[in-house]
Amino acid sequence: MQKAPAPKLRQRSENAILDQAIQQLLSATKAAAKKQGEPVDHAQLRKEGYSERFIDKVENA
Repeated sequence: MQKAPAPKLRQRSENAILDQAIQQLLSATKAAAKKQGEPVDHAQLRKEGYSERFIDKVENA
């Protein structure tokens, strides 16, 4: 009996991967800020080296 061929992995674009990573990072950042009881400080995010793309997502969230 022959085995079925392995399913092909779906290729995702770089933007899709970055968007998923940003969403995960955003969720973690918001959870940490909520745990500390402080709002997310955009200036502090810039100091810590977060990308402008991520900071834009935070501002729009």
